[in-house]
Amino acid sequence: MTVCIYLIGNVLIDSGFTQARETILGHLRDKKITCVCLTHHHEDHSGCCGAIAVERGCPVYLRNPEARFSEGLSRLKPYRLVWWGAPDPYLPVEMPSSIGSGDHELRPIPIPGHSATHTAFFNQATGVVFSGDLFISPGVTAVMSHENPYDSIRSLRRVADLQPVRMLSGHGLDIEQPAELLELKADRIERATDKVVLLHAAGLPEKEIQRRVFTSGQSLDRYTDILSGGEFSRLNFVRACIANAAAQKEEL
Repeated sequence: MTVCIYLIGNVLIDSGFTQARETILGHLRDKKITCVCLTHHHEDHSGCCGAIAVERGCPVYLRNPEARFSEGLSRLKPYRLVWWGAPDPYLPVEMPSSIGSGDHELRPIPIPGHSATHTAFFNQATGVVFSGDLFISPGVTAVMSHENPYDSIRSLRRVADLQPVRMLSGHGLDIEQPAELLELKADRIERATDKVVLLHAAGLPEKEIQRRVFTSGQSLDRYTDILSGGEFSRLNFVRACIANAAAQKEEL
């Protein structure tokens, strides 16, 4: 999977993963960096920020920095260690309300759902939003065990409301006028959450709900479930809907 980092003026958004540390540090060697801003603390985005911070003497900004050892980071599953590697140690600072970047200013936008630390960065002068893992595909997909679909719905709509002219993701997507796609994904997740809750209320077991909500791609889902040791699956989506429905649905 493609992983992206962005240098906006002197501000680095994300730092890549440690398996690519030497390549990343080499590309950045002649660049001035005054801070690293993380879209979230998962290892594919935060992996090299410790090395960069030490080399440049700059701060690493992260929303909810106390959560940096959560969401599987305290003990990475084998598939995450193989793909990305363990992140370099770093000491994050709470995300400021705005970040100077040369001639432009980046506004951090909280976008929880995929991560409690998840943050988008909006450049109001250019209309560009850096969205991290908010939007990887337009459909309802498997999720990690800590994710909250209801938070994701709100976050998708929050970024859509900015009416960005361009969205740059943490995994290679470059989308012009993304608001309609963001709203479409939010609508699809909301319909899926409604279906999960109705089927659960009717007494169906979780795996049967999964089969009814996700009518295709069962083989791929079994593969990713096994590979990730249950950390990434469509069954997690079902469980997250059930666990969060009462508290979260009222806020939508």
